[in-house]
Order: sequence, then C-alpha cells, then structure tokens
Amino acid sequence: MSLRLAAEFAGSYSLRMHIDCNHDESTLVYPYYKTTLLSLIQNDPEFPTLERKKILRHTGEAIQELHSKGWIHIDVKPDNILVNWISDSNGNKTVADVALGDFDIAYKLEDGQSRQTPYAIGNAMWRSPEGHTGTGVTKASDIFSYGLVFSEGLLKQIENENWRSALKAAGAVAEEAVKEEPMLRFTHWGAELGPEAQNMISGMTNPDPTARTTISQVLAHRWWQDNTI
Repeated sequence: MSLRLAAEFAGSYSLRMHIDCNHDESTLVYPYYKTTLLSLIQNDPEFPTLERKKILRHTGEAIQELHSKGWIHIDVKPDNILVNWISDSNGNKTVADVALGDFDIAYKLEDGQSRQTPYAIGNAMWRSPEGHTGTGVTKASDIFSYGLVFSEGLLKQIENENWRSALKAAGAVAEEAVKEEPMLRFTHWGAELGPEAQNMISGMTNPDPTARTTISQVLAHRWWQDNTI
C-alpha cells in the first residue's frame, strides 16, 4: 500500500510519503517532523491561533489531494498531522511545514463506492458515525473526522469531556443527549469560535454523510478569509 501511494503521490508536499526503503529489512524511511498537532495541543496551548489555522488549512489541502485521486484516509486525527515550526529571536512561533501521514488503512474507492466493513473502522475518538457502525465509509467520513480535528485544533480548552460524543451522535440519539445535558450543544460550547467557524464545522460534522460539505466546499468557505481570530 505504501509503495502504491508513494508512486501515485510522488512529489507531494501535503502527504507524508516515504522517501527511501530497505526491502531486505522491510523498512521505510520518512521525512522528519518536529511534532504533531496533538503534541502542540497538549504541550503548547498558547500556540498562536493563526498558526493553528495554517495547520488546519494545510491538512485540508492534503485531504483534497487524496480525494482528488479517489483515495480516503479513514484515520484523520491530530497525531497523524505532522508539523514543523520555527521560532524567531522574540519567541514568535511560525509553522513551516505540515503534512498528513499514516496511511495504514487508507483505501482507494472504486467508481465512487463506499468501503464496506463488518466492523468499526478508524480511531474510536475521531471516526464518523458510519465509521462506528460499519455501514460504509466514503470521502464524507474523512470530512467528519476533519471537523472534529478542527474543533480540537481551534479551541484551547473544552471543559466538557463529552463534546465529541455529542457531535458523533445522530438523529434522535443526539437530541436525547443534548436534552439531558444542554451544554453539549455545539452552539453553546463552540460559540467562542465565531459564527463562520460554527457554520463550517456544522456542515463538516452533519450526521448524514450525504449532506456533509465536501473538502472543496470546506476550503472555499469564507471563514478562511478572516485573519482576525
């Protein structure tokens, strides 16, 4: 799989493909990155918001590159987003490089069909509702995971640990969850992101995969034009 991906995406700056291999040792060599989005979130909560936005933009462009050739990642999450950043003499941090990595369960969709599995697929914390139920994953499943990453990447702190469950729930289940605990509503805990970000993330995390925004729609959203966050 890695060799096939590397051949199809040779020269990509958005996708972390191996740059060398040792067939005898079954070893692949990858470019080095200083950290991941997960580590930044955990270890540097004051990392500049505009630089976080840059990371999210590059991640979206990586997903778009995959989707343009019929591939789905299925495991979009903060620890698979690799980041290099630099700091000037005043301690100001700037993102230098971003790449999406780990294609162990990536899949090429044939004729637009979904990937059907009799089991849940993807990381439990970041997968889509259809990824949880094994009802077939598509490009829309990557968008849902990307929406969760968006929320995590932009919010410095979320007091309620159950927020992902509220986003992942669907239909009547979601309504019951927020009735019991109104603070789980995205309109409440996501308010600090602003209306444009809320609008975009809501489209990305629609429980109905056929109604979710596409990656092209996400990258064309007017939220990206706002440099005041």
